[in-house]
Amino acid sequence: MNFPQPKVTSLPPDINLRGKTALITGSTAGIGLETARQLLKLHISHLVLAVRNVSKGEACKQEIQRLNIHAKITVLELDMNSYNSVQSFAKKLQAEIPAVDILLLNAGIGLLKLERSPSGHDCVTQVNYLSNVLLIAELLPYLKASAEKSGQPSRITWVGSRMYFTTSLEKKAPMKAGESVLEHMDSKEFFFPNERYNDSKLLCAMFMYSLAQRLDKNKVILNMVCPGLINTNMTDVLPLHMRMVMGAMKFFLARPVEVGGRLFINATVVAGPESHGGFLGDKEIIEYELYFLFAPNRSIKQKLTSLY
Repeated sequence: MNFPQPKVTSLPPDINLRGKTALITGSTAGIGLETARQLLKLHISHLVLAVRNVSKGEACKQEIQRLNIHAKITVLELDMNSYNSVQSFAKKLQAEIPAVDILLLNAGIGLLKLERSPSGHDCVTQVNYLSNVLLIAELLPYLKASAEKSGQPSRITWVGSRMYFTTSLEKKAPMKAGESVLEHMDSKEFFFPNERYNDSKLLCAMFMYSLAQRLDKNKVILNMVCPGLINTNMTDVLPLHMRMVMGAMKFFLARPVEVGGRLFINATVVAGPESHGGFLGDKEIIEYELYFLFAPNRSIKQKLTSLY
């Protein structure tokens, strides 16, 4: 990622989302909440806040409703650390809401120690990757049906990170012969705190690239966006000394959260069919320089892209 980060241009002035329904995961703080605010200002008709903490979600709903008193805001529980929660959420969503036009997969975590989700998998891999894959799989038929109702493609924008260019799978912890990707990610031996977030975002990117090739972009447009370094509270989980370093970096180098929301809106509303299967670094599609595209790692690429 280049510093200083380039300025981000304004959104087109004529965006009007009246009649549309948008769903944001991880929408009670940071860029997710800011994006919700911006969608309401753009006249979204129905906004679904998918949140782990429902009471916090309801408080956010009360806070942002004033931005568009005509919009309907629905709060639904979604814990991305639980397969059961993802499946329950998907079932409830489809039972209660006729269609979703925009799905913004924003929820994510970064941890510096190995923790296990209820599934037994590493929590970072579970939240950032596995549960998003399951949610996409659960909702794809629903999103295709939504596109048929509206006459326009449904949109899935997944929040990625250019940090995936630096992965432990390249040199520090290469996969062994016969080893599965999930076995590797769940192994305590191969948990490297400073690269685990990057590794999880690598899996996300590979899934996105592979799935997009199998989707009809006239029904569903799928892309990924990296907003760069944004001044949010995501680094609050870090140890004190690291928080101090990151605090200084954010003070001097980070973009305000409003810019992050603008980039999310651009990826999921403004970017057209040409963004399907693309990774947007800011507003531009960037070429991916993935280490596993080279011949010695083709078997790893096949494993990564066959997980769904």
